[in-house]
Amino acid sequence: MAVDPTTFTTIQDALKSNIYSVKGVQTIEEALTTLAGHPEVQRLAPEVRDWDAHLRSARSDNDVEEQEYALLELYRTLHTAGAGYTPSEKAKLDSQKGLHGLSGGLMPLLMAKELITPETRMADLGAGNGLQGLLLQCLAPHRNTLQVELSDSHLAAGRLFQKVLGIPEKRVTWLHGDLFTSDLSHTTLVYLYRPVRPSEITAPLYKKLADTLSAIDHPIHLISVADCLTPHLETLVTPLYTDGFLTIATV
Repeated sequence: MAVDPTTFTTIQDALKSNIYSVKGVQTIEEALTTLAGHPEVQRLAPEVRDWDAHLRSARSDNDVEEQEYALLELYRTLHTAGAGYTPSEKAKLDSQKGLHGLSGGLMPLLMAKELITPETRMADLGAGNGLQGLLLQCLAPHRNTLQVELSDSHLAAGRLFQKVLGIPEKRVTWLHGDLFTSDLSHTTLVYLYRPVRPSEITAPLYKKLADTLSAIDHPIHLISVADCLTPHLETLVTPLYTDGFLTIATV
């Protein structure tokens, strides 16, 4: 799928002025408020009720700045719902210098949707509760989203989110496991938010993932947030977009 690189800079520029001027933000808001209004989600993350009320009040007052603030806080709150690791999961995460609960704002999602077609097979590596992948199914319904996550409690929250949002079961695959050893052979888009800190210890993990992607015999779009992956790719990659934090490329 060919995408005009100026699409990404257009989105970036629009987000600087008014987040609601970007196509797709309204869809995200509708999904987040649907989640926030569900009793089971509220039990997982009680704070969502306050941010949902704040968001609705700001919308009623036509206060776009406060509406944006409340929307991003609601997103952050939902993104961490269900967080928790068993002792063995935490030991694995700690051994990889893993990071917990980073959301990264809406820009990566709004840019990622421009790469998605109905036949896309996406993989979110280190998906947490899978909120990003589920929102991308709302923004641009596609064939399948593979959600790979080490925490089983995160995945349980994600399955609840999927049910509440009414996303068909066949469109999402939940995998409790290590993202660095996952089968990505059918994947056409990888979404990665720096799952582990870059260091001498973790560099081999990124190199292994880079080798896995490079060995796949079809092009893969890569959305790498807080990018630590592309430096390990053997083939020089010319990004479609990069700002020093978010990198979008084709591998």
